[in-house]
Amino acid sequence: MKYINSMIEAIGNTYLLKLNRVGKDVKANVFVKLEHLNPSGSYKDRMALSMVEAAEKGLTWNGKKLMPGGTVCDASAGNTAPALAFVCALKGYKVKLCTYPHFLHSEDKLKSVRMKISDAYGAEIYPSPLPPSSVVEKLQTDKEKRYATIIMAKKHMDDVERDNPNTVWIDQIYNPYNSEGQKAMGREIYTQLEGKIDAWGASIGSGATFFGVVTALKEKGVKPYTFGVVPQGGTSLVDISTDIANKVEMGRPKLRMKIVDMLGLKKWQTEDSIVETIYKNGYPDEWFEVSPDDARAMANRLCREEGIYCGMSSGANVYAALKVAAKMKPGQNVVTVIVDRRDRYLDEYPNDQYVV
Repeated sequence: MKYINSMIEAIGNTYLLKLNRVGKDVKANVFVKLEHLNPSGSYKDRMALSMVEAAEKGLTWNGKKLMPGGTVCDASAGNTAPALAFVCALKGYKVKLCTYPHFLHSEDKLKSVRMKISDAYGAEIYPSPLPPSSVVEKLQTDKEKRYATIIMAKKHMDDVERDNPNTVWIDQIYNPYNSEGQKAMGREIYTQLEGKIDAWGASIGSGATFFGVVTALKEKGVKPYTFGVVPQGGTSLVDISTDIANKVEMGRPKLRMKIVDMLGLKKWQTEDSIVETIYKNGYPDEWFEVSPDDARAMANRLCREEGIYCGMSSGANVYAALKVAAKMKPGQNVVTVIVDRRDRYLDEYPNDQYVV
């Protein structure tokens, strides 16, 4: 008999698909890792499991250990939320998720499909506190205000962990076990293509998938051409962190330094996010800014031509991968990832937006 005893065992070991239709007009081969086939519907299952299991061993930023019956908390409005809720449901932990206010609605606190999925797994979901008005009044741009909201959610999670003895804050943006969990994807790709990976790239939100895969390949002796993908004109952690390329403010992004100083969060001025670690390691070789229209059009093509029911980040990934493949030689291999299923964006369809 062959069976599994838990859905956790179904995480990973996903198929690698060659895009024979969408990729027919480029010389190089384009492959996609089908991470939308993970149990909760996205590649975040890998990192959620990795971070929770690290917390069980006390491998957290402050050494706090996740105990039986404990609570995991984090701020998320994306795929991390259902992934954490799924993993914790099976491991017997409670989950407390604060999400950014613009993803919630006063009449329906679970407006987004991603939050509804998280609720189905048993997560407690609520809006994160807003920055003090005294701080908001001093912010000049929408980007600054959005980032202040992200940092305020981070502060709130820090407070929740401090005030609750059996609660552990996962902190996906800074947690090294986020990218550590994604290294398995890189090892799988290495095996599936017998080490013949000429280019690798993906959308960069926290940056963990991009960095985890490229690190795993490097450990195998493979150093592919790398490309990062972000929304055109959007506000992402990459956008916020780009000052590090100019080595300003002692290697810290000026915007982050400004916000944490305004909020009085001095202790967060010295830590590296995963995105900053990516920069410091010299990645990626090339950036692509992809518009929502181009990401949506490619996601539609992937659905209609390849049978892949995927979201906008996946569409953006393939859009960029085809641009890279067009410059490569016949027989070379370009790899990217299908990050999630499109059904978690049905509240946006047919005007799904590309965000990371």
